[in-house]
Amino acid sequence: MIHQYLLATVLIMLMSGGSWAQESSFKADSFFKDFCFKCHAGSAQKGDRQFDTIDLTSLNEQDLSLLEEAINAINRGDMPPSKSPQPSDAERRMFVASIEKELKNQHLNSTDNTTILRRMTRDEYRNTIRDLLDFNTNAFDPTADFPSDSRTDGFANVGRSQVLSDFQLKKYMKAAQGVLERASYFGYEKPDSKLVQFMPEQMSHKDKYDRAPVLWILNVDNQHLDIGHGQPVERHATYPRAFSKTGVPHDGYYDIRVKASAINRLDHPYADKDFEYDFRQPMKLGMWIAPTPDLLIKGASEGRRLIKVFDLVDEEARVYSATVWLTKGSTPFVHWVNGFSSKGTIRKVGEKYHPEVMRPKQYAEDMAKNGGVEAGRQLKERAKNTKNRLLSEVYDGPRVRIFSMEIEGPHYTSWPPESHQKIYGKTMRPEDLDLESTISRFAQRAFRRKLEPEEFEHYIQFVKQKITNGQTADEAIRLGLAAILTSPRFLYLDEGDENQNTALSSFELASRLSYFIWNSMPDDELFRIARENRLDEPNVIREQVERMLQDPKSSVFIENFADSWLRLNELGSMPPDSKTFKSYYRHRLESAMKQETYHFLQDLLKENSSIFELLNSQHTFVNDSLATHYGLEGEFGEGFQKISIPESLHRGGLLGQASVLTVTANGVETSPVTRGVWILENLLGSPPSPPPPDVEPIEPDTRGTTTIREQLLKHRHVTACADCHSKIDPLGFALEFYDPIGSYRSNYPAKGLRGKGKQIDGTGNFPDGDSFNNEFELKLSLMSRKKQFAKTLVEKLLIFGTGRAVSFQDHQEIEQIAQSIDTTGNGFRDLVKSVATSQIFRSR
Repeated sequence: MIHQYLLATVLIMLMSGGSWAQESSFKADSFFKDFCFKCHAGSAQKGDRQFDTIDLTSLNEQDLSLLEEAINAINRGDMPPSKSPQPSDAERRMFVASIEKELKNQHLNSTDNTTILRRMTRDEYRNTIRDLLDFNTNAFDPTADFPSDSRTDGFANVGRSQVLSDFQLKKYMKAAQGVLERASYFGYEKPDSKLVQFMPEQMSHKDKYDRAPVLWILNVDNQHLDIGHGQPVERHATYPRAFSKTGVPHDGYYDIRVKASAINRLDHPYADKDFEYDFRQPMKLGMWIAPTPDLLIKGASEGRRLIKVFDLVDEEARVYSATVWLTKGSTPFVHWVNGFSSKGTIRKVGEKYHPEVMRPKQYAEDMAKNGGVEAGRQLKERAKNTKNRLLSEVYDGPRVRIFSMEIEGPHYTSWPPESHQKIYGKTMRPEDLDLESTISRFAQRAFRRKLEPEEFEHYIQFVKQKITNGQTADEAIRLGLAAILTSPRFLYLDEGDENQNTALSSFELASRLSYFIWNSMPDDELFRIARENRLDEPNVIREQVERMLQDPKSSVFIENFADSWLRLNELGSMPPDSKTFKSYYRHRLESAMKQETYHFLQDLLKENSSIFELLNSQHTFVNDSLATHYGLEGEFGEGFQKISIPESLHRGGLLGQASVLTVTANGVETSPVTRGVWILENLLGSPPSPPPPDVEPIEPDTRGTTTIREQLLKHRHVTACADCHSKIDPLGFALEFYDPIGSYRSNYPAKGLRGKGKQIDGTGNFPDGDSFNNEFELKLSLMSRKKQFAKTLVEKLLIFGTGRAVSFQDHQEIEQIAQSIDTTGNGFRDLVKSVATSQIFRSR
């Protein structure tokens, strides 16, 4: 509907005698009459827009915003429509230039290009606590019960959309007290490390199974434990029973070792099709940490962490180990992570292959009918003999075998632990602390800048007063530090004073850089350079960005940026139907889908590959689950591998990745509208207008007799919808070749009918007439819009880095950034550095 906005704003300029109409020799009114009146004059008000109610004497903020969208539409070639008369390139340039001049004049006094005071997001808070205290936030997450962050266009760090409620402030206080208590080791003596070994009889199990087992964790003569099903999300798992009543005795690092093997994956007496299992994949042992001591209590599954998955070797016992920080009371456990469901599978196999055990009386009667009286008598005798036989004695299906489990610890790299030393040094008695030095050092790191004594003196006096009132020094100091961690100066990022210079100071820029790349506070090196006032030098910024990207902490840059830009944080919010898409759950595809995109982006960043590989590439990353999902042949494991993409795979670029294709579906069916809007918003930077409130939604076709293209034709006949849907739908039609979890298909499902459903029609075109027939040709069309995509990516990185939406005043520099990397190969790493050194990034 952008061209309707153009009509309104152009009309305002013409009627009010705007400066561009007075100063330019270009006849805007002629352009208006020649290219707009046909659809937007008199009774022809396409898009249901009424213009005679607009105040023609001045432009308000909404008018300016609409005019910006109009300029973008003309620059993209979307307007005028391809079937309408077209202006010459010179006419188009002059028309756009005149409006842009007026927009710049109007925006001179605008504050839209400054960052509103913004609070740390949940991720930023957790990472900051980790680095400020050298605290393991994987084992104890202080944000576990924080409310979700509000988001603006996918981004959680935009200041304008953030709020701070009294409820959340209480959560901050609780979190601060919790981490400070766990970080402190006053009065503790270093615990001795102990080795505890658990044999099969000491682990959760059954000694036998009769005819209808629901679960299968079988102790075989105290020699080994056999796991015959996969059910990792339930309470049933393999763990040390007595040990789990108390969990580990202390916080610390523990070595967890499990001796295990895969049994009968490739050699069992049953048909593979009898199991809902992909026998091409290795059997996998998952290792979890449960935060509660008793795994059988109600709610015990909450807070569990899957820390590692091992590919088991067939028929060979090996030791599989992990070292992990455990909090006191937590318990490790293992299970067959990719096993088939326990409910019914083993029972069905037993019914089919061992009927004499599962139902001996019925079995004898059935055989008698088929074999005569004598056969029946013999079988009844046999039934008596097998009457007490157990399924666990005859079942020989695939299973994971556990021989032993060891837990050794706690271990520490130093004593007292790093979290204590980060706050108190090596002092083990709070009475011996230099209180002024401790509070000063902590506050300056927490507030991420140099402080004057009067800025932290009241915290020192607060602690002293608490001690005078009878509290222990340990308690009083923790209360003082908790006050610092609930101060706005900690919770909010200091990014300058809007009434002063808009350029960020060295300390403010150090924080902006660190929260951009690390999602966390600056390290000692950044603080040092900030104190030396050297961050105003672009070369120094580039050096720091390079250093920071080489740090393992930078992995969160890719993950959080992808979650925000591509909306991967929404993956799983509309879970795929568990009956139709069983593999999504059996193969843990949700996690694998995200990891493919993370690995792909991380590789582009590491290799400084072209950003246009995001649109179309010749490689991707898969593990065995995703390879099976994509139809790839070959051996893969749990880890991800970089592979070349065969043309027959229909992959390549973001639009071929299951993460994007799944997050743009609703878990049941696909929507060309959702996928089309996703492309416009995230790849082309031209989001469509919201749908009119009075338009009826599309009714799903449950019989499969019509295609989504046929159903969307209804909206094409609604005047208010036709204009936007003509831009949205064609892009989504090209992606209809992918189902709701990103599997490739050429036909729709039959939905109860035999055979295949209707053939998919992926044809479409852009407003400028550029046409395509399928998803591959769509990607080629997007590749012809490289400039538009590059600008969009720059905008998304700037929003992520500055915590504000871009404004019209930013557009010129955004174009310059996109052009600057064009001369050096459009490398992703170069782009990140160019964004970090831009005036936009370095300003409030």
